[in-house]
Amino acid sequence: MAPICLIEALPSGGWRVNDSALCILKNVQQPVQVIAIFGPKWTGKSFLMNKIAETQQGFQLSLPGGPCTEGIWMLCFPHPSLKEHHLVLLDIEGFDTEKGDKRKEIKLFILAVLLSNVFIYNTQGGVTQEELQKLIYVKELPHLVKAASDEETNTCLLASLLPHFIWCSRDTILDLNMGEEILTPEDYLNDVLNARQGAESSVCWINKLFLQPRLYDICEPCPTARFVNLDSLPEDQLAFLFKKQVQTLKEYIFNKGTKTITGGEKATGQMLACLVESLTSSLSEGDVVPLDKVFERVAWKEGSKKPDSPDCSFPCSNFTEGNTLAHPVVSTTRDRKQEFGEEIKCVGPSQYSPKFERVVVQQSGKPTSLTRTRKQLSVNMEKPICLIENSASGDLHVNQKALEILSEVQQPVIVVAIVGLYRTGKSYLMNKLARKQKGFSLGSTVESHTKGIWMWCVPHPIKQDHTLVLLDTEGLGDVNKGDEKNDCWIFALAVLLSSMFVYNSMGTIDQNALDKLHYVTELTECIKVKSCNSKDEDDSFHFARFFPAFVWTVRDFTLELKLDGHPITENEYLEHALQLRPGYGAKVQKYNFPRQCIRSYFPSRKCFVFERPVSCVEKLRKLEEVSENELEASFVKQAQEFCHYVFETAKTKTLHGGHNVTGTLLGNLAVTYVDAIRSGAVPCLENAVVALAQIENSAAVRQGHEHYIRAMEKKAEFPTETLKEISELHAICEKEAIQVFMTRSFKDDDQTHQKELKRIINLSYEQFCRKNEQASIDKCTAVIIDAFQNMEVQITAGYYSKPGGYCCFMEDQKEMIEAYNAYPGKGIKAEEVLKNFLKDREEIAYSILKTDQTLTDKQKEVEAERMKSDAAERENIAMKENQKALQQMIQDQDRGHKEHVQQLTEKMEQDRQNLIKEQERVLNQKLQEQRFMLENGFRDQANRLEREIQALRQETRQSRSRGFCSVM
Repeated sequence: MAPICLIEALPSGGWRVNDSALCILKNVQQPVQVIAIFGPKWTGKSFLMNKIAETQQGFQLSLPGGPCTEGIWMLCFPHPSLKEHHLVLLDIEGFDTEKGDKRKEIKLFILAVLLSNVFIYNTQGGVTQEELQKLIYVKELPHLVKAASDEETNTCLLASLLPHFIWCSRDTILDLNMGEEILTPEDYLNDVLNARQGAESSVCWINKLFLQPRLYDICEPCPTARFVNLDSLPEDQLAFLFKKQVQTLKEYIFNKGTKTITGGEKATGQMLACLVESLTSSLSEGDVVPLDKVFERVAWKEGSKKPDSPDCSFPCSNFTEGNTLAHPVVSTTRDRKQEFGEEIKCVGPSQYSPKFERVVVQQSGKPTSLTRTRKQLSVNMEKPICLIENSASGDLHVNQKALEILSEVQQPVIVVAIVGLYRTGKSYLMNKLARKQKGFSLGSTVESHTKGIWMWCVPHPIKQDHTLVLLDTEGLGDVNKGDEKNDCWIFALAVLLSSMFVYNSMGTIDQNALDKLHYVTELTECIKVKSCNSKDEDDSFHFARFFPAFVWTVRDFTLELKLDGHPITENEYLEHALQLRPGYGAKVQKYNFPRQCIRSYFPSRKCFVFERPVSCVEKLRKLEEVSENELEASFVKQAQEFCHYVFETAKTKTLHGGHNVTGTLLGNLAVTYVDAIRSGAVPCLENAVVALAQIENSAAVRQGHEHYIRAMEKKAEFPTETLKEISELHAICEKEAIQVFMTRSFKDDDQTHQKELKRIINLSYEQFCRKNEQASIDKCTAVIIDAFQNMEVQITAGYYSKPGGYCCFMEDQKEMIEAYNAYPGKGIKAEEVLKNFLKDREEIAYSILKTDQTLTDKQKEVEAERMKSDAAERENIAMKENQKALQQMIQDQDRGHKEHVQQLTEKMEQDRQNLIKEQERVLNQKLQEQRFMLENGFRDQANRLEREIQALRQETRQSRSRGFCSVM
């Protein structure tokens, strides 16, 4: 049958069921399997459903930007693998994450999950939490579909009712490389699902409601056609891997059995029609779908139960902790006994932990988690560790154990560093950011407690794909140390390593506080931006481009935030303290200098004031033992506001040009800066980036190549039947490897490292091709020896050494060649192996020909010429195959080169855009500062800023007009 609209949305908000479609379903008396597909618009849903249906012309395809499927369309036909069953495919209207009608889309989602027993979530754009978060409708499902009045019981019930969840990530190159391990798609999905997220996120609710979700990555069906003409594309033009992936998906889906309704009863087409009517009626009547009423209607229409039958309603009392459900009231095809070989016990509300861990199956009396534990991309340290040690002599050293921990953090990092005078409560504030009572050690004496720079890596509470790195520094101004230069280095390292810099002080922001912040005025002696500048040349006007956001925290603040009798904010309080005085005298210059440095180096500024956490001095000395309830309410609120600001606004640590810093990079950065200090040099930002680029780019080459090798070994099945198969596989794996390289590499300006990656991938591909050829030779040799075994016995026995023996020999050889040619899976060397085998037997054939007395000399001469002709033809075929292989290799290298150029061009454009954003950000900050200077009469400073602004504008113009140089 052709597809037909099953359900359409009305402008009034109601729903209309197509009577013709219902009639089709009601005539299906066999059990049905129902597959529904749902996802964003223009992601190839209809095309995938047509492939599942094995039809070229099925659901109508939509072009990007063009009209889409509206409502729910149905395709119903006999099941291709389940006897006496029908397959029902539901193609659901795509949703629009930005402009869509959310009220309509949530109801389409409800219909999709309640009508199907296999639900496919179809996306493009990679396997990330962001793609799963687009499925916002899953969060509303427990509120709009009610199986029980109690919230947790309702969640538990829904989890037992909903279909299999399959995530199809389209046109995706899935990176399954995890260090020494190659993950399965299920492992990859579990890692995505179980990364940290908010309790009300889409990912969290998918975890709660869908048991054992599956992931299938499906490559582009035909890279040259895209979505333009896929419906008319011949099957033989589709990518081999695409067809293989779709076949694997179909096999999994078709094994999921049939849709069931009440009491585990298999749903027929007629029962499905009743369910469609009941659900659409409920959705039209109100926003909440009462499942007990829905299934009462289904049972009543089916005539199997009456509306007042107690079996028709959900026996919520049965869903108590530990009760076994012999017959789930409404189930999908997830037969737990078949899947786990054990009896299933429903999870009661008390069994759900705050994180809703997916523990649902009882095996041998013990709950078994469905998630997989492995080494994570991020690190959650139980306690801090010293990153940079500061010896008694003032020598700085990087702790190797801390570097090992950072090397495990492959995520981008957000680095928050805190500095300030000793005994001002820095460590306690950092423990708040770590959301721990204890962590960074708190001192209770007049001595500086923290030594060097300590580090604590914790998962970021909001940005799930980032790690939060907290740096607690040694207190400045310790009278027992008496080394001002050492304090300056600690201060400078905190600035260089962080993306948010917190300066912590006590009391008020007054002249005394600013005098103690003299370290900021000495940064020009501790940091250089460009390596080409002379030692005495000041390039501090570049600092704003590279320095972190600045936060001033004022502790034990007791003043009232008022200025001239009017209330002011904390930020206004800071800006007032940083105002400059007019004049040119020495006192004015001394007064203005630290303020001008802060204004110039840190254009992004924020202030927080904190009252004393407790009034009792004794408790203040043991603050880490004081519970949250014992703290002053005002302090608790202020601390929460501070933490919220840091979590929301602190940016990813980046290098010049916008390249994200991972934990590994941060460790290398620390080593580079400390080594420069130890050698007596001034840490240079430009030199650090160059040094890090060499390290990272070499590692990126190695990582990309390793990914290619592992991906090829995992996906390739040698021998391949055609050259096209290994070529397509190589193209996919090479594209993945280049992406792995591009993700990690930066500042590979002359493409030295990328060229090296290209070279070694080409060498590895040649090795895989030789391996494929050898596998084919081995397979063909075994097949041909087996095929000719009987002839060999007869030759040895002299069977053909008789009159007419030559004709018998040629007939038997022809049969053996046909048997050999008919054998599948021989690979690309089938013709060559046959040619060589027959060539080795030519002398035997000639010998039999010569001794055959039934043939005349003329006939023998003709046969000899024919044998030579056949041998020459086989030689010619083998030569053409070798030429074809060589041509394919050249084409593959050309395609690989184009892939390298394309990805490099995209990366260069992205880098250019990042640079422009960085330049515009700094430009706007300098314009704002210039405006302040002009408004307050500071002409000299405004003129200096004007020169910097003009230089920045020139840089930005050059960045905008910069074309791409010749690449690769």
